[in-house]
Formats: sequence, structure tokens, C-alpha cells
Amino acid sequence: MKLNLLKPTAIALLSLFAITSCVKDDDYEIPNPNGEKPLPPFSGKVVTFDVATAQATNTVVTYGADEAIEGYVISSDEAGNFYQKIYIQNEDKTKGVTVAINKTGLYTDFPLGAKVQLRLKGLTSQINNGGVDFGSGIFQANNGRTSVGRMSEAIAKNHLFDKGGVRKTLAELAKADASINTLKVEANVNQLITLKGVHFKTADVGKEMHQKTNDARQGTDYTLTDAQGNTIPFRTSRYAKFKDEKVPAGTLDITGVLTKFGQNWQFMISNYADIVVVSGGTSTGTQTNTTVETIEASTATAASFVEGKKVKLHGNLTVEGTKAYILFSDGTKIQLYTRNFKNISNENKTNLKENGKEVTVTGTFGKFNDTLQISYEQDSDLVWGASNNNPNPPATVETVEASTATAASFVEGKKVKLHGNLTVEGTKSYIVFSDGTKIQLYIKNFKNLSKESKDNLKINGKEVTVTGTFGKFNNTLQIAYEQDSDLVWGASNNNPNPQPPATVTELDASTATAADFQLNKVVKLTGTIKIINNRSTIVFTTDNTEIQLTTKGYGSLPDDFKTKISTEGKKVIVKGTFIEFKDKKKGTVTKQLKYDSIDDVQFP
Repeated sequence: MKLNLLKPTAIALLSLFAITSCVKDDDYEIPNPNGEKPLPPFSGKVVTFDVATAQATNTVVTYGADEAIEGYVISSDEAGNFYQKIYIQNEDKTKGVTVAINKTGLYTDFPLGAKVQLRLKGLTSQINNGGVDFGSGIFQANNGRTSVGRMSEAIAKNHLFDKGGVRKTLAELAKADASINTLKVEANVNQLITLKGVHFKTADVGKEMHQKTNDARQGTDYTLTDAQGNTIPFRTSRYAKFKDEKVPAGTLDITGVLTKFGQNWQFMISNYADIVVVSGGTSTGTQTNTTVETIEASTATAASFVEGKKVKLHGNLTVEGTKAYILFSDGTKIQLYTRNFKNISNENKTNLKENGKEVTVTGTFGKFNDTLQISYEQDSDLVWGASNNNPNPPATVETVEASTATAASFVEGKKVKLHGNLTVEGTKSYIVFSDGTKIQLYIKNFKNLSKESKDNLKINGKEVTVTGTFGKFNNTLQIAYEQDSDLVWGASNNNPNPQPPATVTELDASTATAADFQLNKVVKLTGTIKIINNRSTIVFTTDNTEIQLTTKGYGSLPDDFKTKISTEGKKVIVKGTFIEFKDKKKGTVTKQLKYDSIDDVQFP
């Protein structure tokens, strides 16, 4: 057999070919050393945030240019404090925008610190809450207000891309300063900031980050204060996973996104770990003061109440229902409060129910909503008097007769029984003194009033005696009352048999029919939201009766509430009144369920 031997040069060439082929294959398989991800082809232009946001107006517009922006993700929905929205900030830390996407768990695709590219052509934008929102299409609320719609997942996949690469840390992305007012400026809206050396009010320390009593507001706002006394609201969503964590004490460095809701500032964190305790205490005014002042209720006035101040308060209990108060000389009411009530001894629990019981309470002055409180921690903070004698009785409640009263009769903080006749102006009810001084009747929980009281408050000339406290709101003089029983109606308007509050009928959309719809009927309706003609609607399954949800002032409601109430398939329970909306131009009649406030809507 004859062998055909390869010449040395041929062997060398084949070897070189084999080597270079292997090198090429290996090189193709080696990942980018910086971890950058390949993106779909893009023939457009990457522009600055300033260029992109300059196209936005107060109305929703569609972005026409084939352009994109690149920036870093500065928010995360992992802990639930942000919902179906991503905040993106440019590399220079001078501008931030929001991107609305109809999806949860966005942090898995776009984690904190990720560099992303947002392709803008075809998206919608709008100036909203001090910044610019990007989304898809137009969302129209029940009140007709329009805003950018949320992108579907399919649309988002063609517009928002994670570029990969090295993730930036919060420290690299955030602007930091020890002055709240330096960072709390319009130019920083929708950007990441670190507030250094701030603290919560002592009265709030130890409370849950979100108070369940604030569920109707969809979140809880606390106040952060810096060393100069500047403040900013700190907001936690009711859906945050860290809502049950405690408000920390001490001096803190906190990193979060600066946002606005309407004209109101909001500072929101992504995770509880974004709060860093720097030291255990501070000497500024709203934090714990080592000097404990003794206050005598019989001589104290509203001016004696300083939020965040630790005191020993001596006085006698005034018990109203399940609440115990100490009253100052001018009628100012201080509620006794402890978050550890279950750990209080039975003796103390019994004493707290005894009207006139003498006590000295060691605690910290604070506020819960509009209620003034002294917050104590343990049994030993309550020291009871040796007898039930009442040397310092609560301030008496003076009766003020409007027909003889003058402006001098109005003493801010004074508790009174005010008798007179209503003067109704628009939706407001007043009692007018003899010299023309107008006192507005005010209650914080108007929705809880009976239908009788609500109706009576609309009757001009209606005789009434109001038990409440004189106060001011801006320049309006008010008498603030707390409940139905604080209104005693005269018989002069021929109402000897007032009607009880309207009965609330519970309905379920799965079984209800058109026959259940009766005008002015008050119901609690359980169902699932459907979006019909851009309106949130509940459909009766049995006969397809459509009930549109409506309320007054929808545009001013919180964004997270509006998002939920307009989410297709969302289960909801709505308390309200059946009404009809007649469109004379179209000749149509729409069945509606009108709710008064977000307190009337639950998302089980």
C-alpha cells in the first residue's frame, strides 16, 4: 500500500486552521466580561432625560420620535411599598421619571441599581405630581380625568430593557444631605435621596410602620425631622411587607425616592433595610428630652401640649366609652394611650374605666390623627391617687347661647355646649352669634353620622345644641364635635319622630339581579371589577346588569387606590347608594353605585 504523506507545510497549515477555528469558537462562547446583555436592534437615538421629558405636557401625549433614554432603576416593588411602577434616574442624578407597567414583581426583571434602556416611540407621557410619567395609551378615570395607562407585559418587553452590567449601589445613586430642605426641591422629584441625621417623632417611635386604622388612606404618614427642624412626610403603603415593623428611634440615615402627591411631598423607601440607625438618640426638640416636666391638668392649657415632650401629667380621668382622658383647664382633652394595653394589670384596666379617678401618668405627648395623647409604656407609668376625691375636677362644659354670644365667647380649645339655629351656606353649616360671628360645625368622621343628622345639617334654621370644642381651621372658627350624640336637635322643625339611619343591604354580584337595583337604596355590594367604556363597573352575573362605580372628587384620591379600583378582575366590596346618571345628549341612563370616600371601599 502506498501512503500519501503530507508535506510539513501542509501539516502546519492544517494545524493553524484547526487552532484558529477553535479560538474563534471559544471566543464566541466567552460572555461579556462586564455582564452586559445584548439588546434587540435599535436604529433610533439615545437622548438625555431633559430632551425626553421636554415633550411632556399636563395632558397625555404620544411620543413620536424614535428615541430612547438610559438610566438606573432606583425603586423596587419587592417589599410592596411601590406598585406597578418603576422609578428611573439618569446617570448624572439630575432627573428621574416613572414607568407604569401592569405587572407585579417588577424587581425580578429590573432590580435596584440596574441600568435600563427605555425606548420611547409610541409610549405616552404626562407631567403628573411634579414629574413625568411614561406609560402606554390613556387611562380615563370615572371623573373623566385622563392619565397615562400602564403598559401590558407584551408592550413593556418591546420598550424597557435591562442592559446588564454592574449594578450600582444605593450610595452611588443617591444624593445625600443632612438638610431636608436642601433635598426637598422640585428638581429632585422622582429621584433617589439619602436624608442624613434625621429622626421620627418620639411619640411615633415603636408604632407599626403602617397603622391598620389608616387602611382607608392606603398608607400611613409619619414625620421625619432633621437637626434644623425641617420636616418631610415619610409614607408606608398598607401593602408593604414591612408594614408591621416598628418605627425606629434614634438618629437615622434613610434612603428613598422623593415623590409628590398633588402638592404634598412624600418620601418612600423600597425596603425596611433602607433605614440605617446611626446612633441611639438625639438632642433635638422632637426627640426624647431627658427633663421630665410635671404638668397639673387643673392649670394646664392647650399651650402646655408640646408634641414629643415627655411629662408627668397629673389630673382626674374623664371616661368616654372605652377611652380615658385627662382634661386641661381650657377643655383640651388628652387621651391616655399605650400600645401594650394587653400587658397592663387588671387593677389598672379597672381604674382606667373609673370616671374622676385621680392619676399621674408618665409618658410622651403625641398625636394620632387629630387626637391629642399621652403615650405611656408600662404599669409603673400610672400612679393612682390615694382616694377617689376629686380635688381637681375636670373643667366644666359651659353652655353658650348663640343669641347672646359674641366673638369674645369664642375661646380656642374650650369645650362647650353651643345652642342656636343653623345657617346653611352651600355644604357648610354654621351657628351665628349675636354680633355676626360665624361658627362652623365640623366633624372629622362625617361619613359615620346618621342620615338623620346629615339631613338636619342641611336645614336652614334648624335648632340644635352642639357639644364640642372651639377651634380654628385657617381663619375659620369651628366647633368640632365627635359623634351623633353630640348633636341634640330641637323639636321646632316638626321632627318628633326622626328616622333611624338607612338600612344597609348586603348584595353579591354573583346572585343579585336588576330587581335589587332601587334608587337611593344603600347597599354593600361585593363583586369583581370590570372596565367597561373606561369605567370601573360591577356586573350582576345572573342578568348582566351593569353597575358603574362613582364618587365625588375622584381625581384627588390616592394613586394606589385609583390603580386598584381600575384593575380588571380585582375583587371589591363597595358601600354606597344606588343612583342613576342620565345623559340627555345620548339619551342613556346609567345605573351607578355612589360611594362617599375610600373608607367605603375594601379590596379583600
